[in-house]
Amino acid sequence: MQRNLAYSFVLVCIGASSIVVNAESARDALIEEVVVTATKKGNVIESVQDVPIAMSAFSGDQLESLKIKDLQDIGMLVPNANLQPITRKGTQFFSIRGISPSSSILSVDPSVGVFIDGVYLPTGAGVVFDTFDLASVEVLRGPQGVMQGRNVVGGAVLMSTTKPTDEFKAKISIRGDSRLKGTGEDMTYTALVTGPLTDGLNGKLALYYNDDGGWFKNEFNGKNIGDSETVIARGALAWDATENLGFQLQYEYFDQTGWGGVYQAHRRSSRNASGNVWPDGSGPFAEKGTFHVASDMDGSGPDGQEAFGDLRVNSVTLTTVLDVAFGDGSVTNIFGWRDVKQDGFADVDGTDTLTFNSANNNEVNHWSNELRYFGSFGEADVTTGLYYLEVEIDDETNQTIHLASNGLYMNRGTGGTQDSETLGIFSNVDYHITDALTLSGGLRWTEEKKATQSYAYNGRRTFTVEPGLNYCGHVVGDESCAFDYVDDAKWSNLSFRAGVSYRRDEDTLFYASVSRSYRAGNFSLRRTNVADQRMPVDEERMDQLEFGIKWDVNERFRLNTALFFLEAIDLQRVTFSEEDASQVGVNAADAQFVGIELDGRAFLTDSLTLTFAFGHNDARYTRAIIDINTDGTIDDDDLNTPVQNTPILMYNFGLLHDTHVNDFALNSQVIYTHRDNVVNSQATQDRGSVDTIDANITLVSPDDTWEVSLYGRNLTNKAVYTQSTVLGSMGDGAHLSNMAKGRRIGMEFKYRFN
Repeated sequence: MQRNLAYSFVLVCIGASSIVVNAESARDALIEEVVVTATKKGNVIESVQDVPIAMSAFSGDQLESLKIKDLQDIGMLVPNANLQPITRKGTQFFSIRGISPSSSILSVDPSVGVFIDGVYLPTGAGVVFDTFDLASVEVLRGPQGVMQGRNVVGGAVLMSTTKPTDEFKAKISIRGDSRLKGTGEDMTYTALVTGPLTDGLNGKLALYYNDDGGWFKNEFNGKNIGDSETVIARGALAWDATENLGFQLQYEYFDQTGWGGVYQAHRRSSRNASGNVWPDGSGPFAEKGTFHVASDMDGSGPDGQEAFGDLRVNSVTLTTVLDVAFGDGSVTNIFGWRDVKQDGFADVDGTDTLTFNSANNNEVNHWSNELRYFGSFGEADVTTGLYYLEVEIDDETNQTIHLASNGLYMNRGTGGTQDSETLGIFSNVDYHITDALTLSGGLRWTEEKKATQSYAYNGRRTFTVEPGLNYCGHVVGDESCAFDYVDDAKWSNLSFRAGVSYRRDEDTLFYASVSRSYRAGNFSLRRTNVADQRMPVDEERMDQLEFGIKWDVNERFRLNTALFFLEAIDLQRVTFSEEDASQVGVNAADAQFVGIELDGRAFLTDSLTLTFAFGHNDARYTRAIIDINTDGTIDDDDLNTPVQNTPILMYNFGLLHDTHVNDFALNSQVIYTHRDNVVNSQATQDRGSVDTIDANITLVSPDDTWEVSLYGRNLTNKAVYTQSTVLGSMGDGAHLSNMAKGRRIGMEFKYRFN
């Protein structure tokens, strides 16, 4: 049935090619040149093909045409990238070129930097938003330590929202997954209006509402789980104060309530230190690769507990741009403030009995300011600036674990606060030796201070005959706990990038670069033991050599290629300690990543377009600092352990067909994606390979005012796991795996008021 469904979409897409094309192709939305912001050159307009960086970029029209819902969908189209959430909804677990975090602990900095309208998001919380009201998304692959700043050792994701316009525009859309068996129910409504308010003052209001009925069926009682309700409101004002001075003020409110994460519990799929192997799916555990989920936490179980996840975000961004005569340049100032509150109660064990439940309350408040200048002086383009960031984190986690050995419940809590302050000074110069040859060089000095206070699980632990939660109260109430760990640290370093690019002609760009980037050291706010001397974890360093070609072979074929050699020094990991059953932050190893990336497009006919992306990554450890494979010794066997979250091979192919039926445009797409198997941080569990097929067919009215689409996502109904974590407290080699939705089929209607 799955195969027939996928084939049907392919046949419809390709079969439409027999209809005569008689107007401009709608594929233009998918092949347009995307204006990018990665080089921060102010008033200079650059396309992807102009920038000597390995990157993938999508315009807002492209995101809509591909029916992309969130960053996770984008990650499937970018070579050597994985933009998936972890455990709780909205919390990022992004990796690029194999450089990834290993925990959702908020005080552990992400390895891929995410920026919204130029504002850096310093934690993973509240990041995996729907691709609503976006003008573009840029995914920069590899370390970006000079222009994008701290903690971008893997790469950067730059999201730009739409700007208020000086012409009236409005549109609405309704999107709904069908109620067909096995496809879930998910309704989304959006509205956007923008236009002039007075001379020089333009406004925008964008609204979003999503009601997700829950894709997964709870085998405990037959009810749906995974449901959520999301509201986004975004308002913006753009004021051209003078011919040379402009301001843009934006406010965003985000609120999401619902189930939170959906989990399966698996037995360990490889041998442990004792040589034991547990059968897949045995006992209360699920069989990997299925959608079998069961939970007693929907209010109907014997304890009446209910899983939930609440996420609330408020943010303000003020961007000021002043054009100046000095260097015919511009001064840009970006101020950002953001407050994220996240609460949740989860059935961590992923079974239909109360075995391991976890509650979490946290708040992240941060503000930043970047002041930069760009100008040209003869043959030199200069970008320089100052950056400042303050982050306050309050995090609290409480767990109830059923101890089968004595029938008691261990109720325990951990958490704390962390305040950090970051100062950066950066400068980059592109010197054009000739019209074709350019040398580039950039430096960034960064200093970061972190101060923390926290309390350990084992300091707040009780054993009772009833489940319970040991809140300390510093996040949710009365601040009744004393901290048993107080510390601070400071790190400073110098990141750099040097490069050369050669434009052979207007269609071909060769480039090479060498770069160094750092991820800050950290303290863990999820500690097990009171006497823990394993903090802070030290900095992580990335050194990369990259070669690339951006080549429009002819009018019908584009091919971009990147080859990279990446050395990771003192990789940061949060791992499970077999010795004392604790979750430990460490500098685990050095590693090497060698890979190649290809992406491009081919116009096969006047109506049929092929898009493709390919990524290969050969990753291996070169030095073991800890016992990576948990066999009790640190030796060469640790170096043979697969590197976490790093598929050897990933690729995708898409066929896009455009035609007309009378005066109506008919656009069809089918996209196939593949990702090799990956392992978790301890290499004790693999997540399996992933093969998915997405497709859609869109009918557009002659006047381009309305369109209706039929779409299908993950038509092969593949079980996709976004992470896997050891659950040492459950024994029997238990692992927790967070699941993404399976097959989704639906329709979307859009109407534009122009």
